[in-house]
Amino acid sequence: MSGFASDRASGSAGVAARLLDELERWVLLDRSPDPQTLRAALFLWLREAQANQPSMALVHQFAARALSVLNTGLERGDDVTALRGHLGESCQAEREDLGAAIESVARSAAATLTGKGAWIATLSHSGTVLAALRLLHAAGRAPRVLLAEGRPGNEGRAMAAALAESGIATLLVVDAALPLLLSQASALWLGADAVTEFGVLNKIGSYAAALAAREHGVPVYALASRRKFLPAGTPALAIAEQPPAEVWDAPPARVRPRNFYFEIVPLTLLQGIAVEDCVIGPAEAKIVADDRALPDELASAPPKA
Repeated sequence: MSGFASDRASGSAGVAARLLDELERWVLLDRSPDPQTLRAALFLWLREAQANQPSMALVHQFAARALSVLNTGLERGDDVTALRGHLGESCQAEREDLGAAIESVARSAAATLTGKGAWIATLSHSGTVLAALRLLHAAGRAPRVLLAEGRPGNEGRAMAAALAESGIATLLVVDAALPLLLSQASALWLGADAVTEFGVLNKIGSYAAALAAREHGVPVYALASRRKFLPAGTPALAIAEQPPAEVWDAPPARVRPRNFYFEIVPLTLLQGIAVEDCVIGPAEAKIVADDRALPDELASAPPKA
């Protein structure tokens, strides 16, 4: 799963879509002789996927769905060929559901704004935020975007290019400049790699931007489908430290670069979370997170990739 495992540039929906692609390929190549061997092999594959992208709630939820589909087939007594077919069909259904969820969340986010020409601040790259901005643009609302680049990978540049291609005016700034300029914005929209009862896990820099938004009286919304919710105590959900060379590839002696892609933004800093059909607050976020708990065998911390 080299492509999926090494993807550090896509938003969480993009990473999840690559997971489905690679799971489909794995199913086609699998040569397990019997159902129990297939389950054991799938379980190991899913645990490796979780270890490679521990911050992505969709990865954990898609892993849980794949295992559930296989378990249901096993309970029915399906043979190994039928089980592979069920897994392939599930991947296609998940892909369609993912696209529909992004569109629904985008509509919920767009409904939080009124008027035309609003400046919307965001950072890095989020497929769901991009979809919401495109929706506003298509409706003639002429959104303008204040976008931070998203160090160290600078995924915000790809976001800026996509916005420009869609005809959306965009101001790209270094991450440290976003808090300074937030007073110009009508809202701060954050993507979400995961949502727990305590906060939203998103690209580093999100917390500082949310704090600055509070100081300027700018409402902050996270955009996340319900599949991105998980209980905070899920051991498999983690923020992994990334290669220090991405920050500085040749530091002097006694200088130790540290590289984190993600952080938690407390729910108390948010006006709400735009989900598929509405905007919810912290109390409901806890209910949704509790309802999305993983099965025990996938909730535990996987072996390090």
